[in-house]
Amino acid sequence: MSAASRWTSTLEALPRIRIKSTFYRMVRAEEADSILSTGPSFTYGGRYNRPGEFGALYLSETPEICEQEKLKQVGGRRELLPPQALGFVDVDIRDVLDLTDEDNLKALGVSAQHVTDLLDMALPQAIADAARDLGVRALLVPSAATAGKNLVVFEESLLQPECKLRATKIQKPFT
Repeated sequence: MSAASRWTSTLEALPRIRIKSTFYRMVRAEEADSILSTGPSFTYGGRYNRPGEFGALYLSETPEICEQEKLKQVGGRRELLPPQALGFVDVDIRDVLDLTDEDNLKALGVSAQHVTDLLDMALPQAIADAARDLGVRALLVPSAATAGKNLVVFEESLLQPECKLRATKIQKPFT
């Protein structure tokens, strides 16, 4: 049994939600024109996607969460963080699985700590694989860097009518 298939039946039973809100994305300032690109996550992977398998668009519910997520990538050393651009992204997406919901986590037999573990990303990646296989478009997840939520949109969902994302403003450089 693959790691992803372990989660399939439980994930099938969980409710899916619609999210219609503004989220934020921080990228290197020179990449501001491609703020909605999944390329870096495809290349390097992330908590909810393995490198080279598929890309995902990682968004945060506030600019502050974006900043904390970026600082986590450089070990909290602000001086190592290159100039950033902050994108404001209007989101309207259906078929979202909410992994910030305690009942959903309990049904999966995991906690927020399990999916935000700083050293082991195998569990969240396996859950994401199974969710994608079931047609889930995105995951609402707890931030691993600070209190708050992130939205992880699977790259193939970006072309689906159930998924509308639009960058409405880009602030650069973000300080």
